[in-house]
Amino acid sequence: TIPAAIASKILFDVSLADCDWLHGSAESLLTITNLVTVVAFRQALNAKDKGELDPISAQSYAPMTWLVVGLTALAGVTAVVPALADPTTHTPYLSGFMDLPKDAVTWGHPEPENALTVATWIIHWSSLVEFLVAMGFAWRWADLVQNPKWKGITWGLLPLHSSGITACTYHLFYNQIPLLVPLQAFLTCIGNTTAAYAAYRLAVSNGWEPPENISAFFPSTDASTKTDSKTTTTTEESPSLIGFEDLGDALAGDTDYTFLLKLFGGCAVASYAFKYGELLFDFPFDANLLLGLSIVFVPSLLNAFKWYKRSQDPSFEGWF
Repeated sequence: TIPAAIASKILFDVSLADCDWLHGSAESLLTITNLVTVVAFRQALNAKDKGELDPISAQSYAPMTWLVVGLTALAGVTAVVPALADPTTHTPYLSGFMDLPKDAVTWGHPEPENALTVATWIIHWSSLVEFLVAMGFAWRWADLVQNPKWKGITWGLLPLHSSGITACTYHLFYNQIPLLVPLQAFLTCIGNTTAAYAAYRLAVSNGWEPPENISAFFPSTDASTKTDSKTTTTTEESPSLIGFEDLGDALAGDTDYTFLLKLFGGCAVASYAFKYGELLFDFPFDANLLLGLSIVFVPSLLNAFKWYKRSQDPSFEGWF
């Protein structure tokens, strides 16, 4: 996304969010990263459930590697092809092939030039959902391997998910609330830090120690930071569907392919609803800062509260 943002500024003097063909191509790489994480986690959980020693992705790296290479190449094509066709600032991502014909949209406000295409909205929605699913998988994995440090990964990812909500809120208001841009960057920085620290604690709990030449940069790894799996107890969580983070459990019987089809299908429905439904309202065109911040922080606080409640009571079933 950083090279794409630089290109959009140099070539068109706009932010990446206002250049849909570059925006969609760049953000698709984030979706690919999240997708691979979710698929690998899902395979690991399925292997545990079946009593298998290793998941498919651990038996051979080739399938996951080719999946990453293929999807990344596809994302590259979506940027290179329009780049060779002399694009304009608002050339739509994938030529807007999923968008409704403009003449067919006869309701509400006229759509601004910088509105996201349906395909770009799907990328954003799928990234948010994939993050929640991965957080749910990490939480469940903590119980399966009896290492609570895995739940730290879920907590560490919270600011990054809030960063994604901020980006979607920015686009909901047609990129008219400038303060949301540095807020997203701040949340991303915080999230990268908390996720890295959670990963460090997890590594130490599994016996990892930093090399001597850099050990001074890490806290001491005494026995108190390590997890004894024999003394760790867990409580069975409710199997019901509570939120998007439980989508992985609800679709556990699906293959990886049908799981992804259902995930992207749901995100497509949400994308059409957002893109064309918001035209019926005035607020997306008013750029109200307080409303924008509320859309970011209310779901984020509810998400954090949900994980807190689950850490206290694994059977907790919230409506959010």
